[in-house]
Parts: sequence; structure tokens; C-alpha cells
Amino acid sequence: MEKLRELVLFIREVLRQKPSRGLLKVYLVGSLLAVLGSVLGLLELLFQPFSSEDPEISSLMTRWDKHKLSETTLRSSAHRIHAF
Repeated sequence: MEKLRELVLFIREVLRQKPSRGLLKVYLVGSLLAVLGSVLGLLELLFQPFSSEDPEISSLMTRWDKHKLSETTLRSSAHRIHAF
């Protein structure tokens, strides 16, 4: 909240000095890039825990897949025995 007040004071000071249109465009583009960078950083921070690049998660996933595969083969062999 305090930073917002500082930003408002800065904008008032800039507008009091009667800047040219070119300078206002530079401030506007810079501000938009800063906001866009902040939003992208926040999104990256939020979605980072869900990335599958973590070695522990990938090893757990391979173990789970092997367990499911062995369970499936056991069921198939049990069905084959009952079929005879």
C-alpha cells in the first residue's frame, strides 16, 4: 500500500513538470513492461510446484507405473489359470 502511495506521488510530480508526449510514452511502456514482468514472475512462482522436472517426483512416478504394471500382470495370470 505504501508503494502505491509513492507511485501516485511520483506520477503527480512528473505531471507537474509538464513532460513531453515522448517522455510519457517511455514511462508508460516501461511501466507496462514492469507490470508484465511481475505478473509473469508470479505465474511462474505459482505453477513451479506442479512441474514434473523434480527428480523425486519422476522416480515416484516410475515406481508407481512399475507397481501398476506388476499388479496388472498378476491379474492376467490369475485369469488365465481360472480359464482352464
